[in-house]
Amino acid sequence: MSPVVGFIVTNQCTFHSLVGFPQIPVAVLVMEKVGHSSVHFRLALFPPKPTKEPPSVDLRDLSDGFFFGHPKLSQFAALACTPGSSVHVFVNPAISKPVGLPEDFRRGLLWLMSWAPV
Repeated sequence: MSPVVGFIVTNQCTFHSLVGFPQIPVAVLVMEKVGHSSVHFRLALFPPKPTKEPPSVDLRDLSDGFFFGHPKLSQFAALACTPGSSVHVFVNPAISKPVGLPEDFRRGLLWLMSWAPV
C-alpha cells in the first residue's frame, strides 16, 4: 500500500446552462492552492461556442494555461456552463491522518503554479 493516498474531500459544481451531445465542451482546470497536505482546484465546462463571451476573453486562450489570479480568469465562473471546485487531501492510509505532500509531487505542483505561458 502506498504511504500516501489522495482523497477528494470536497467537490462542488453549479449548473448554469446546458451542454449536450453532440457538443464537445471546453474543460478547464485551475490549480488554486497547494497546501501542506492538500491541493485546491477550480474547474469548469464551457460551451464550444459561447454566446455571452465578452470581447476581452477568448476561450481558446484558456488552452494555453493561466494561473489563479490571472485577469483572463476573472470571467471564469460567469462564462462557464458548470463552474466548480475540488479539494484533494493526502492521507497516510495506515493512520487515516493528513500528511504532507510527497516532496517531488509538491515541487512539481509548485513548478506548475509558477510557470507562466509565453
